[in-house]
Amino acid sequence: MNPPPPDVMHDDAIGSDDELLALLGQALAAADPPPAHVLDGARAAHTWRTIDAELAELVFDSARELTGVRSENVKRQVTFEAPGIEIEIMVVDEETRRLVGQLIPPQESKIELVSDHGVNSMTTDHLGRFSFDQVAPGPVRLVVKGNDGRPLVQTEWVLFCCSRCV
Repeated sequence: MNPPPPDVMHDDAIGSDDELLALLGQALAAADPPPAHVLDGARAAHTWRTIDAELAELVFDSARELTGVRSENVKRQVTFEAPGIEIEIMVVDEETRRLVGQLIPPQESKIELVSDHGVNSMTTDHLGRFSFDQVAPGPVRLVVKGNDGRPLVQTEWVLFCCSRCV
């Protein structure tokens, strides 16, 4: 077996490990690029890496916490928490199905109300406040988006039928 040429044996000819991996990646991509569906699958799998951190947990629901002690004029309140953010929501008017809420800490963000009937979007004010009118019956979830439009956090699905439902 013949030894490799002398210039291949020098570390400075190849460069760092990162440069070598980049060179190898370029060679493989040119010779046999991965199919588009494989890349799509890899990207989709990558989005699941922080799914637990991105799902805001229901930490307070007045329909569960105050059962048996509420009067007719107590409004339904729900609080969700995720790392670095809290989302507070209240049913202000059950007849018109109006929800108001606030992001804590206060921030201007795009927020979406997602339901079986579609997606309603708005931008919170500088105090993090938002409201949605005529919320369709059924389960809903809120999605808070960053400046780049990517979802930062989303709530669990919750049913806002009235202040007395769970």
